[in-house]
Amino acid sequence: MLPYLSFLSFLLVFFIATFASPIAKNAKIIGRDTDLQFSYDFIIVGGGTSGLTVADRLTEDPETSVLVVEYGYLYADATNIEVPGLLNATPYEFQITSTPQHGLDNSTFAVPAAAAVGGASAINGMFFDRGSAPDYDAWVALGNPGWGWDDLLPYFKKSENFTPANDALAKEFMITSDDKAHGFGGPVQSSYPVFQYDSIKNFIRAWHSLGIESPEDPSGGTATGVYYGSSSLDPKNESRSDSQTAHYNSVSSRPNYHFLTGSAVSKINFVRQNATGVEWINRETFGFGYVNADKEVILAAGAAHSPQVLQLSGVGPKSLLNRLEIPIVIDLPGVGQNFQDQPTLYPSYNFTSNIVPNADTLNSNATYADEQLQLYYSSHQGAYTICKSSGNVVAFNPLPQVTPNYTSIIALAASLSASSLYLPDIDPTIITGYEAQRNLILNLYNSTATAVVETGFTSHSEIPLTLSKPLSRGTISISNRDPLNPPLVDWGALTNPADVEVMVAAVKKQRELMATQAMQELGPIELSPGANITMDADIRAALRQQVQPTYAYLCSTCSMMKREFGGVVGPDLLVYGAEGLSVVDASIMPLIPSAHTSATVYAIAEKAADLIKARHGLL
Repeated sequence: MLPYLSFLSFLLVFFIATFASPIAKNAKIIGRDTDLQFSYDFIIVGGGTSGLTVADRLTEDPETSVLVVEYGYLYADATNIEVPGLLNATPYEFQITSTPQHGLDNSTFAVPAAAAVGGASAINGMFFDRGSAPDYDAWVALGNPGWGWDDLLPYFKKSENFTPANDALAKEFMITSDDKAHGFGGPVQSSYPVFQYDSIKNFIRAWHSLGIESPEDPSGGTATGVYYGSSSLDPKNESRSDSQTAHYNSVSSRPNYHFLTGSAVSKINFVRQNATGVEWINRETFGFGYVNADKEVILAAGAAHSPQVLQLSGVGPKSLLNRLEIPIVIDLPGVGQNFQDQPTLYPSYNFTSNIVPNADTLNSNATYADEQLQLYYSSHQGAYTICKSSGNVVAFNPLPQVTPNYTSIIALAASLSASSLYLPDIDPTIITGYEAQRNLILNLYNSTATAVVETGFTSHSEIPLTLSKPLSRGTISISNRDPLNPPLVDWGALTNPADVEVMVAAVKKQRELMATQAMQELGPIELSPGANITMDADIRAALRQQVQPTYAYLCSTCSMMKREFGGVVGPDLLVYGAEGLSVVDASIMPLIPSAHTSATVYAIAEKAADLIKARHGLL
């Protein structure tokens, strides 16, 4: 592994950049015959969901120059990305292992962080949904005017090109939608797979029999109940719609748009607290260089890597920076704090009378799988129009629908000292911010307007059970000054006892669901956590052994909150104490919404682009 840049090597880079323009002869500039320019108006760190969205919007002005620096590479005709049913994310992910998770019996876990142009939108489960209105209104309550539901709805719609379900599919699976909630001219395709397994009807009927209704359209701000949701799916050919297809492929020929792939930003350069550009290093050759930003450096590296870049650059908690002998540019304790995700249990069943075909049939019947794949390639029909790692039917349940004992869980969470959940040397602003968040979350726990637990069903033998609004918090931090070393990822999953109690209640609710007549028709036999595990203490122990700390929705590590709450950026998305430096990705969410996060990240990026344009007179 290459050590961090020494002062002498930095001088060498400075000499090359100054006297041998253009620099970096071996740098790979996608779609360009020229090399890197000495400077650009904007440098975007990360070419994922948010980075490509902002780059597209900024380069709409032909006089505005943009460079995107991305660790991953473009994919071309990658069937394991484009064909939903063939998804294989492994080649397009960072290889990062978490720290031991104290709330999960000290187990370690793979960290799902995308390393590809398109970011998480290229390898996610494609479920394209939004949270409920109170999820985003809570952001405003944390000091972010202009970021509530009504403020974000135009940006949700701007990003989307919605195609309603065809009449036959809508009637068969009770799919309803409201045109007022959707956009019809955006770059990201949103539609419904043309095929679905019959047993999902049992799942919907089961929830209805328990009194859980279906919303008219969950995209309209009421994302609770059981429903069939849309995917980021192009209805023309039933292929994935991600930020590369939506925001790069059609605009890559713009002469003011440059793209450096296979490279990590090792540092943001500052003159005092003014961000002036970035240093980068090639992930394979270890060649390095730097480039200047005349207007702004924009961080879009994702929740795992945006805090890493800031910390490497001297922006972060002074205790961490001092320990690693990194000169402090801005003491900002919240960088890498407030880390959130959605811990998930995967209960498994033996369905002794499941309707055939079902999601497991693709794995167990090679003839059926081959027929379906040929059907996909010949006419874009069949089972491969559904994403392999996800489905389209979910139930989002508020806590009062999960358990009648919800008030006792709220009381438990309220009784816990916030300081007891953190290490003793934590900055007091982090405690203050967490207390503000907890008060908001507990109000939402007491409400039926937003969900706390998600249950998904694809007709597969596993039925994921997700805590979508956790109280536990984690951290992401660097361990040394090597920019190619992965950060330390600690989810802190289930470290708050109230989270454990919500999950215990969720397990019981899922068993109630499986006992309904509609699900009993499928003949379920619980294999895990195990039908014999019935006592609360035993369920808690099973949760600590079996829960995964992530649903692949890393966020909140550069939170948009007041600085006195441990925030990193304000509602303008500018980093506190810095000039010419902003963050535009999932790391800015102060609270994770009860949703899959892709659509929210697109909306954040669309709004971010307008904020950036406005402050530089480009609107």
